[in-house]
Amino acid sequence: MSKYRFIVRNYHAIQEADIIIDGITILSGINGCGKSTLSRWLYYLIKGTANFENNLQHEFIKKLQSLIDRMGFVCRDLERMNRKSLFSDKEDSAKDKLYEIQEQLKQLEIYSPQHIELAQNLFLQATAITENALLQNLDDKISDARKERIMAYLNAAITNKSLPQAIDDFTEQNRRLANKLSSTLLSEINERSAQTFFETLNRQFHTGNDCPPYIQLEEDEVSIIDDHLSNLYNLHDAIYIDTPMSITSDATDNIFWNSLRTLITDEQKRDESTDIKKLLFRIRSLIDGEAVLKKEDNLFLPKELRYISNDRQINIRLSEVATGFKTFSYLQRLLENGYLNEETLLMIDGPEAHLHPQWIVEFARMLVLLNKTLGLKIMIASHNPDMVSAIHDIAEKEGILPHTHFYVAQQCPDNKHKFVYKALGNEISEIFESFNIALDRIKEYGATGL
Repeated sequence: MSKYRFIVRNYHAIQEADIIIDGITILSGINGCGKSTLSRWLYYLIKGTANFENNLQHEFIKKLQSLIDRMGFVCRDLERMNRKSLFSDKEDSAKDKLYEIQEQLKQLEIYSPQHIELAQNLFLQATAITENALLQNLDDKISDARKERIMAYLNAAITNKSLPQAIDDFTEQNRRLANKLSSTLLSEINERSAQTFFETLNRQFHTGNDCPPYIQLEEDEVSIIDDHLSNLYNLHDAIYIDTPMSITSDATDNIFWNSLRTLITDEQKRDESTDIKKLLFRIRSLIDGEAVLKKEDNLFLPKELRYISNDRQINIRLSEVATGFKTFSYLQRLLENGYLNEETLLMIDGPEAHLHPQWIVEFARMLVLLNKTLGLKIMIASHNPDMVSAIHDIAEKEGILPHTHFYVAQQCPDNKHKFVYKALGNEISEIFESFNIALDRIKEYGATGL
């Protein structure tokens, strides 16, 4: 099992965090100490590293598609001006041919050099189709003003040029642009510079270019981010859950919620090992039922998650059940769909927030068993002494305490808004001291009457 070290310094509330992840990692601290910030950036690094090439190729394809959209808009306009049927045969319609090319481009967003070359060729085909449409339709029936407007829209001005020359320029410009975009893409993929990596993270996750001054992820003592980006060999996916309410939310701009919804509504069930079957049985016994994806007969209606009790007497939308049920339901769905494994990091903020004390212990047991039986790496942020204590004691019982790491965020003496994450190893007494602050404040309020 690989060992990971995640370091962030001097970023927002975090003065320094040096976190080990090789089993279960627990972060504790007051609100505003940066626990969620650590989870988000660890998510960005893992997802961004795993998808570096695909993300760059996706952006490349999108640029080509945007240019072809402009060509299609012009071709459709030309057909209308010349009173050609919008439903003409595909062999005759430039608009429809361009649509077919767009559909082919959608299949090329998974990185490979062959896909890059094919995408470039498809773009050049679209250019040739548009060139032919321009030559055939920009006749004397169309005013010079319309011709100039169309060519300007395609970035090929007619001014001081004949129309055929402007059309030739359009074709040549697109040829050069396709070569430039593809060569830039291949160069960025081959160089894998840290600068390009963080630029793609900004575009993908909308970080606003607000990057930690120092951030590093190590795999088995090898830094992933130097001048160039290295691959993670044994950690290929991250799942971040900041609230169980996200699994029943409508589509939002929240990338974590949308990603989780995609995973739990996956319709491709994986083969279940004996260990996974045992874990699923435990969850279904705890919640006396299961979360099921209901497929509507009407293709236009969205898929719906429902809770169905073991005796089939209850069948309701998952959004209508108690939030504690949702907490166990996302584990169930992720397990069924094969997303909890030794190559994944599961990060959860406050998993105990909607659980009564008995279920806090059961959830802690599930986390320990997920790590022990499947090798799933886990990082949680918790404010709850029962959760921290349960993970510690159950991990010790199950023999994984050496791979269970506890951290507490401590205020810097010279700046109350900055925190250092202190590694506690397997000792949790300092975490309980931080929890006791609340009891001290209750006594203070009682004594002063304020």
